[in-house]
Amino acid sequence: MPPSAWWAMSDEKPLKVIIIGGSLAGLMHGVMLKRHGHNVRILDRSLTSARTDQAAGMGTGPQGREFFEQHDLFGEPYSFACPGFQFLDKDANIKRTLNLPLNLTSWNVLYYRLRANFDAYESEFCPNPPSASETDGSTVYDLGKRATNVVYADNLVTVEFEDLIGGGEGSVHADLVIAADGSNSSVRNCLLPSTQRTYSGYVAWRGTVPESEASQETRQFFDKRFNAFTMKRGYIVGYAMPGPDGSLNSGDRLLNYVWYFNCPSSSSDFKENMTDIDGRTHRNTLPAGKMRPDIWSKHKAHAAQVLTAPFLELVNKTSEPFISTVNDCTATQASFFDGRLLLVGEALTLLRPHTGMSFNHAAVSCLLLKKVLTGEIDMVQWEREVLQYRERTMLLAIVVGSYFQFGIFGPSFLLGVIKLGFAIFRQQMEKLSWRLQSRL
Repeated sequence: MPPSAWWAMSDEKPLKVIIIGGSLAGLMHGVMLKRHGHNVRILDRSLTSARTDQAAGMGTGPQGREFFEQHDLFGEPYSFACPGFQFLDKDANIKRTLNLPLNLTSWNVLYYRLRANFDAYESEFCPNPPSASETDGSTVYDLGKRATNVVYADNLVTVEFEDLIGGGEGSVHADLVIAADGSNSSVRNCLLPSTQRTYSGYVAWRGTVPESEASQETRQFFDKRFNAFTMKRGYIVGYAMPGPDGSLNSGDRLLNYVWYFNCPSSSSDFKENMTDIDGRTHRNTLPAGKMRPDIWSKHKAHAAQVLTAPFLELVNKTSEPFISTVNDCTATQASFFDGRLLLVGEALTLLRPHTGMSFNHAAVSCLLLKKVLTGEIDMVQWEREVLQYRERTMLLAIVVGSYFQFGIFGPSFLLGVIKLGFAIFRQQMEKLSWRLQSRL
């Protein structure tokens, strides 16, 4: 059966869809499929629907905003507009500005908004979730299910899982499986075991400060614009994000920063920084509340030497900093089992965070999948466009990170620009070739 053929049957009866992973990418696809009348069950390994504060500010991007315009029935604002960037010097003077409109929000706001739309989950973020319409499919958010294997036979995908709450193992069959189980995807590991995360060579020190605790001078810097400051061996960015309860009001928000810092994995600094107060060395993220006091004191002393005043204030007022390594991970394909199993979000590609496009990356695959359901494109074209967008966005993030860390004359920046330019040219030639072939 050709990869696109079975989609034509989706108009005849609702599809039985299993989504592995109930974070943003999984929920986004679940909401879209529900709105099109399909029955969706999300298998999520978490033991509770409540999520602790991820301390993660996010941008939505154009496709992310398009998704919400089409599928969000809650109706209240979920982000606030930011007109662009401003670049500071050591004396906190604005060196230059870049008008590039953004919409800023947070992981928590997006998660609870998507849950409200998916299965009417009530939270302080969305206390009155919208009711399902008569044309919506059924939804289940199934907690404590860790996918262990996927098998394809007789035009059905079987998902095998471990029950982390009730104990034992189980399996479920589906017409369509969407693997949205993140950068450590168990599904991707089953299908593409050679695809592994690789360390980029630098880490991100992160933290948030309540806007109400910052000085008036610092609040003015972060009130409207996305701020950036560069220094030797790294750079730091900062911006406002919704408050702990999702409030978008000035004074209720959080001021969020991300400080990128070059640190080879073989260095003593790397091991020291990633070893927590209990003596455990973390591979990818040292969680908030686990940083050793001596490490944080050392980092604040360094901050006093190199940072401009608004960022230095945020660092000094951070109560629970944490560190994440910046990694790369890219799957070679997105569609499997005749188009019945799809990799999306970070299960497909782990983007470096410099462009803030991870949510938008998931939205692109979701909106393209909607076009498959409506017959505008087939699954072959879905995979082509998803992988092309992924490549451009991945390379752009590397270019942006290299520019801020090493400048326009840095070898990694120049090489990144060449790779990005070549990729854009090649993709345009591929699209031209596809159009010519479709006319024959």
